[in-house]
Amino acid sequence: MVRSQKPNLPAFTLIELLVVIAIIGILAALLLPALSASKARALQIQCLGQNKQIALALQMYTQDNRDRLPWPNWGSQFQGWLYTPTNGGPPEPSIPAEAAYEGGTLWPYLHTTKVYWCPSDSTNTPYFSQRLERLSSYIMNGATIGFYMQPSVSRTHKLTEIKPVAYATWEPSDQPPYNPTLVFNDAASYPLDEEGPSRRHNSGCNVSSFDGHAALLKFTTFQQEQLNTPGLLWCDPDSPAGTGGQLGSECGLWK
Repeated sequence: MVRSQKPNLPAFTLIELLVVIAIIGILAALLLPALSASKARALQIQCLGQNKQIALALQMYTQDNRDRLPWPNWGSQFQGWLYTPTNGGPPEPSIPAEAAYEGGTLWPYLHTTKVYWCPSDSTNTPYFSQRLERLSSYIMNGATIGFYMQPSVSRTHKLTEIKPVAYATWEPSDQPPYNPTLVFNDAASYPLDEEGPSRRHNSGCNVSSFDGHAALLKFTTFQQEQLNTPGLLWCDPDSPAGTGGQLGSECGLWK
């Protein structure tokens, strides 16, 4: 009886397998940077959209409050756009998360907590706990109160008093360690170099303007604006240089 023989099937040699694995590794190394860049770009666009939502909420707030801008959470005395101070400072993050935001004057117009957070702003770093304000990745321009050092009343400028294209919010510096007297000590800021721009987006910093639009601003453009007095950051309408109380002048009460 003649036994049937199995056909000889082609097989890979060890060298061929190693070559294939090497090629796959090279292709992966070439593709990963592109995928990483695409993901970073997607997160930056999402962050930009959130800035736009905050800018529109600012517009709606002024329409309901006789054109007055919300308090920027400058200091720890008054209810502001993001929160109501507790125990002399920003409230702690809460469970449920909404509870800490409900005291913010923009909350009625922005009922989603994640809107206040840049998706690239990690809360899992050992430096996150250094922030006194841990409710938002964004801060509001102190120009809304003229950068007044020690305000005694919660009086803000009217929206129509400030240059529409001036910057209302931006992403402050996220380079630790944080100076607790400047970065993330509250939800407002001077446009100083210590307070921004954030470098979490490779190409620039997301900002929103008082006219309701948002944009990605190149780092060099943002830093140039930090030097312009008056400008789109130093934009207090009551002082010729736009710097208001930053220079120690008495701003008084606004019209």
